[in-house]
Amino acid sequence: MCHGVASPAFPKVPSFRPYAKQIQASVFGDSGASRRLAVLPDIYGANPFYQGFAAHLAARSCVVYLIDTFAGLGDLPKASREAAFERRHRLRDREFVDAFAEFVSTEAITGVVGFCLGGLYVFELARRNVPCNLVAFYPFPQGLANQNALDVPFDYLEKVEKRHTVLVGTQDASLGPENLARLQQVAQRNRAVDLHVFEGSDHGFLADLAEEQEHRRANASHALALCEQVLGVSNGSVDPRT
Repeated sequence: MCHGVASPAFPKVPSFRPYAKQIQASVFGDSGASRRLAVLPDIYGANPFYQGFAAHLAARSCVVYLIDTFAGLGDLPKASREAAFERRHRLRDREFVDAFAEFVSTEAITGVVGFCLGGLYVFELARRNVPCNLVAFYPFPQGLANQNALDVPFDYLEKVEKRHTVLVGTQDASLGPENLARLQQVAQRNRAVDLHVFEGSDHGFLADLAEEQEHRRANASHALALCEQVLGVSNGSVDPRT
């Protein structure tokens, strides 16, 4: 599930500094920049893939907080799905999002991008109408079980007024075709759900930036460009073809 290794498409990770207040994070880029972004990683945590992604965004004249979602729960003993889920089950989702929403306000965050589990949190931030730009890569509109679970997004998405961008692939087995079809129907009825569906891409498809297959690589590049545009750090225009 999602990302476990560094991507050659992103820059080598420069030095970063720690942040430890309501939450813990690694901070990349110029702290005085007007664009202030936060990255919510997947169940594998703030690993080299996300460090490279944060460095990529920071190179666009902004400060980026790579969030340590699992602060206090220890490092993964190994980068396996089983170990990642064992640690994930000890995380209290609602308590984390409460603290993160406070962080967004305290640090005047202008944009948040979440992946997988982090994408689920983006749905909740949209529900709460958190005042920043929001992007969710391959999130879970069907919700995720947790000891302190968030509301299931499908139960509220049609009423959400906060615009948020959702990026998914047609072959995302974690989402599934039924949930994808339902999400498309929701997006048709509520324009606040800015849904982009990428044909032939699966869960974790941003890693396809380094893929040899041209179509999959093009999908990942287009999704990254859309993300940058929403976050306000784009270097050019994006063709809204999806």
